[in-house]
Amino acid sequence: MPFAEDFAPFLSAAEFASDGLLNSVAVRGIFDNAYETFDVSSGVSASGPVYLLPVASVPPVVVGLLLVIGAETWRVVEAQPDGTGMSLLRLRKP
Repeated sequence: MPFAEDFAPFLSAAEFASDGLLNSVAVRGIFDNAYETFDVSSGVSASGPVYLLPVASVPPVVVGLLLVIGAETWRVVEAQPDGTGMSLLRLRKP
């Protein structure tokens, strides 16, 4: 049986989600730009910006496209569908 979930509560702009433009098309997802530590002993860390949105909102070829969230522009460098109907886009500054 396929996984079925109503993502509407998570994708409410009044709750967790933010609106964006993916390749000039309106999308809604959850943006996160938390810091990640890569090597605990050396203390190296960097931001790891990602945008989680429904797979149905992701074009077939998304890597390389621009995503605008508010006043910031990001380039999609990787897409990771999670098997639940959502996809995680890894982002970098263009």
